[in-house]
Amino acid sequence: MPHKFNPERMAMLVSPERHQRQPPERLLRAIGVAVGERVADIGCGPGFYSLPAAHLVGSTGTVYALDLEEAMLSTVRARATEQGITNVETLRSEESRLPLADGSVDVVLVANVLHECADRGAFLREVRRVLVDGGRLAVIEWRKEPMPMGPPLSERMTVEDVRLLLTEAGFPAPDAVDAVATGPTHFGWVGAAR
Repeated sequence: MPHKFNPERMAMLVSPERHQRQPPERLLRAIGVAVGERVADIGCGPGFYSLPAAHLVGSTGTVYALDLEEAMLSTVRARATEQGITNVETLRSEESRLPLADGSVDVVLVANVLHECADRGAFLREVRRVLVDGGRLAVIEWRKEPMPMGPPLSERMTVEDVRLLLTEAGFPAPDAVDAVATGPTHFGWVGAAR
């Protein structure tokens, strides 16, 4: 079974170094997050993407911050309160069971999460269930290259692995995310639900 990120190390997820390496606003703009949209950040951690997404969707949009760990969700709530953000809803989820209605979100972001899933196909099918027709899924993953950070190399996936998983889950012809937006250690795909 793949390892899960240890919530005791969450400070590194919002570190200045990570912001410099992978600016969240740049990625969110690259995947087209817009005013009024409903965004689900699955495996949100302490809100590295959730809180910037809340600014981009504005007061008419909503961000659902989902995580397995209550400690992560508590941190998102605290950070949102500190920043005066009121359009983020935190939800505890299971790996392949999301507490969202069918067709209830426009964009799903899965950043640094897919490699941790025990059943990646079931997870992606559940993601597809919650997306509106034409909604977008963005998957960001660690490059399968040796580096001093990130998950074990044996648990990482190649660019082609992720593209194939998305295609098998019903996301036709996913598009690669600009490498500038994902940073030097990651890659990304965006696919539209049908």
